[in-house]
Formats: sequence, structure tokens, C-alpha cells
Amino acid sequence: MKNLIARLMFVAVLLPALAHANSQEKKGNVTLKTSLSNGHVLMPGNGIVHLAIDLEAVKAGSAARLPMNIALVIDRSGSMRGDKIVNTIKAAKHLVGELNNKDTLSIVSYSDDVRVDLPSARIDEEVKEQAIQALDKIRAGGSTNLSGGLFRGQEEVERNLANGQVNRVILMSDGLANRGITDTKALSRQVTQSSQRGVSVTTMGVGTDYNEDLMTAVADNAGGNYYFIQKSSAIAGVFSTELSRMFSTIAQAAEVEVMLEDGVDLKQVFGYTFKRQGDKVTIPLAEIFGGQKRSILVEVQVPVVRTGRTKVGSVSLRYLDVLAEGDKKSASLDLAVMVTKDKSLVDNGRDKAVEERVEEVRIAEVMHRAADMLKDGRGAAARQLLRNTATAASGKAKGMGGSKRLEAQVRQLQDLDDAFGEAEAQPAQAPAAVKAVKERARTQSR
Repeated sequence: MKNLIARLMFVAVLLPALAHANSQEKKGNVTLKTSLSNGHVLMPGNGIVHLAIDLEAVKAGSAARLPMNIALVIDRSGSMRGDKIVNTIKAAKHLVGELNNKDTLSIVSYSDDVRVDLPSARIDEEVKEQAIQALDKIRAGGSTNLSGGLFRGQEEVERNLANGQVNRVILMSDGLANRGITDTKALSRQVTQSSQRGVSVTTMGVGTDYNEDLMTAVADNAGGNYYFIQKSSAIAGVFSTELSRMFSTIAQAAEVEVMLEDGVDLKQVFGYTFKRQGDKVTIPLAEIFGGQKRSILVEVQVPVVRTGRTKVGSVSLRYLDVLAEGDKKSASLDLAVMVTKDKSLVDNGRDKAVEERVEEVRIAEVMHRAADMLKDGRGAAARQLLRNTATAASGKAKGMGGSKRLEAQVRQLQDLDDAFGEAEAQPAQAPAAVKAVKERARTQSR
């Protein structure tokens, strides 16, 4: 079981870039690529087209980093006693040591109550010493007022909110939120408002007793990262990963906008939160770090009322270019398809890479659903779902004339089937399997 879970767990996976982009444009230090699943749409038919939007940032290199404005929000509830709190304090002290006089730091801790252990302050040697002393005084005990700690952390960041710096809350928890706001949707709405003011939130779940759906939703709605930390000994490594990403930020206030033509219907945006106003779909991305790749899959339905060229819409990327002193950059690409009655044109116009990406995202959704089934004690049904999906994916791989990407997905589903079988035999292992699979599914869909 441990070997299987280890294979499931990771911090980030960079999926292969799509090989057959319809068009691309590089503005500043981020490249925008768009690909359609097919340049032809059959009439009569359902008009479904998948749009892959891929972003790739240049590597940050040795350029000077942005200043950090960080609120470190630490769970000090009773369940954090022992190695968890010890390793958290140790990792937090290392983070303090990595900051310099350009940076601002606050420390908030929470259990039944919420306490500001270090008010937001510009880093110098005196503030560093105050931070170390504050961390040494943190003791575990009580319940989990996660929302209170989060909101106070956001307030501390907003005290020194400014453009041209990374404004980030790092929220840690090892247990279920049982004080304050505990509803996932309500908490997501709150963090979205703060995110719109420029404060992002990264969440770190420690152990196996916290609500991974709540922690993921907070990160997704606040433009941050999410980490599942199964063992407290890994906390320091995750802190280092998060800090290195923040240090290598090359784009801020990033967002993708999809403007649909009249008559084109949005069916789904996979893996990302979004806002729709009429025909405009906005996908906020907050920061992008050096070398990062983002993959956004959108499903639309185009009208098939007459043959010929049909506009789908346009895709735009906007962001502040850190490597160009915060200059505003934008790129835009137009999209169109040919509506035809010639099935051979449709068959020959398929973009294999986009079709593979569609299947990867759909399989990620199945993985998440199967993890929920295992969590609910329906392990046998979850395994059957994984097997059925693996069989279908294998058939699609063969139908494409062979697909290494889908064959890899089949092997992944088979591994999950084995892992879920072991979790059924050893129920104590199920929570770790659920969280590892959901983390992997989230990354695969993005």
C-alpha cells in the first residue's frame, strides 16, 4: 500500500504539451497556445468542440525576485500535538530565515480562538527574532477555527497590500474545521472576494483527518496551490517548494478570457474556477511561476445550422510581466471551425493531442469520483468504476491507432484499482489513498 500511495503522491505534474496547436502567440514571458479537437464539425450533429488552452512561462533564471507579503496561518488545535506542531514550527523558522528586508511577514495561529502571534511587519533582524520567539510560544490544544485563522491572515496581508509583490496567505490544517464557517461553498465565496483584491491563498493539509475538498476549494478560489502532506516530516520540503515557486513568480494578475460568438454555448470549463458574464468567460489564474505550464480545457457547442466557416470566438491572456517591471501584457487568438456535411473531413480533421487531453481530464474526474466512493465505504463500486474506465480508455487508445498517453492512463487506473483493493483490506489506509488520488486528479485536470 505504501509504495502505491507513494506513486500517487506528488507536488506537481507537468503534463506533455499539446503537439498540434492551431495557433500560438508569445507576448512577454508567457506563450499562449490554442488547439481545437477538430477544425471541422459535422452537420447534422451535436456541434460539440473541445478547446485546449495552454500557457507556458519562461524559466525565471537569476532575475531579481519580487518582494513577499506573507501571512503564515498555523493550526494549533489539539490534533497538532507532537511531531506535527514540532515539524511545522521548524519549517516555519526556516521560511523566516529565507526572507530579507524586501519582505513582509505575519504569523497567525488558531484553535478555538485566533491569535496574531506576529503582526504584519517588514523583515529586519529584530522582526526575525520576534518571529522565532512567537513560533516558539505556539502550543497545540483546542478545536479548529480554520475560517477565523484564514480571514485574520488575509487581513494581515491586506494591511501591507501592494502591487509588485506576492501577497499570499499560507494556511495549514490537520483537522476538520469545527468552529467558525465550516461550509465549503460559503468559505469559497469569502476567499474569492479577498482574491479579487489581490490576496492569494495556498493550503496545506497535514495528515489524513482534514477535509481535502474544503482545502482544495479554498486554494482554487483564491488562486493558490494545494498540498497533501501525509507525513509531518515532509512539511519542511513542501514549505521550500512553495517558497521557491513564489520566489520565481514571473506573471501576476493573470487571467484567461474566452469570448464566445453569438450562438456558441459554453458547456464546461474543466479543472478551474471561472466567472461567466454573457458570452465572456473569465478564468483567473493569479500568479504564474517560472517554467510553469497551465492547461485549460473548455467544452463548447457551436451551431450547425449551415455549412461553411463558423466563428467560435477568441481567447485572450492578460497579465503583469514581472520580468518587464510589471508591464501589462496581452495576447489574443481567434477561433473558427468549418461546418460540413462531409464526414471524411471531420474524421481526418481530428486533433489527436486534444482528444488525448480530453480523455485525461475525464479520467481525472473519474478518479475523483472513485475516491469519494471509497471514502463513503463503497470500495467495490469504486474499483468497478476504475476497471470500466480503464477498459474504455484502452479501447479509445486502440481507436486512435495507439496512444502512449492513454496507455499511461490505463496503467494508472489499474494501479488505483490495486491501491483501493488494499485500502478495502486495511481500512485505516483508505483516508491517505483518498487524499492522494484527489490531489493527483486535481493536478491532472489542470
